[in-house]
Amino acid sequence: MGHRSRPRWWSASAGVAVLALLAMLLLVDVLRPGGGNGVPAEKGTVQAALPEAGPCARLNAGQVAYPAHGARRVTFATAAAYGESRVLITGCARTARGYIQEWQATGFAGVSGFAPPGQMWEDTGYSPVGSFTFTEALGRADPGTALEYHTINRRSRWGGEHGPTYNQYFEGRGGRADENLWHYMRQGHYEQAAVINWNREPDMPTVQGASYAIFLHTGNSVTVGCISTDLDTVTTLLRTAVPGDRIIMGVEPDVFAAPATAATNPATPPPSPPAGL
Repeated sequence: MGHRSRPRWWSASAGVAVLALLAMLLLVDVLRPGGGNGVPAEKGTVQAALPEAGPCARLNAGQVAYPAHGARRVTFATAAAYGESRVLITGCARTARGYIQEWQATGFAGVSGFAPPGQMWEDTGYSPVGSFTFTEALGRADPGTALEYHTINRRSRWGGEHGPTYNQYFEGRGGRADENLWHYMRQGHYEQAAVINWNREPDMPTVQGASYAIFLHTGNSVTVGCISTDLDTVTTLLRTAVPGDRIIMGVEPDVFAAPATAATNPATPPPSPPAGL
């Protein structure tokens, strides 16, 4: 092959000019918010500000009234206002850079919504407000959770009768107020469930009458105090949960506020039930 001569339009000065233009374009791309090999925009740009309204970002920013206590995972269940049963459920995982969102779903709280301070009692249709741990779970079959798991059978009950089994899992015939877990599992509500430690150890002493059997469970329908969502969401939560993971629940204006604004600690049940309970 003979030597190919350089085209006449090419010159050293033209090459320098082209290289300079390429360098300028690269510099503009790096300086552009969010530019340069997919690196996220610096905090304060529009791109970085968009997720700031999310529950996980608000937790990182100290804008949550109830403590997470450094839990490995924190789930939020929030309604827009008191009296509202529809909730947004968000799963946050702790990383070296703070909490990040893993998943999000919709669901339902109690038929009366979340309880105003001092109103969380049996037969009110309220869901509790505050920050609570997960330590136990129950359902048809263990999905592979690190929580203590109760496989539901025909004798499985959750204590509603006032006494030593109140707000506890047990197996037996049960009393009139005890929940028949087998019955509710067959209806689809307790196919899988994580126990929310409202009104029970290790979060607080049990107060008779301050409500019982508060779960995050399947069924995706209005409840009498639990949080209900779809099976995939509950299963995902259980498979990643460890004892001490938390759920923070309540109405958005109260949950997403500086901790100092919480006038009371709604995670503590009232000292005694109202007359008639």
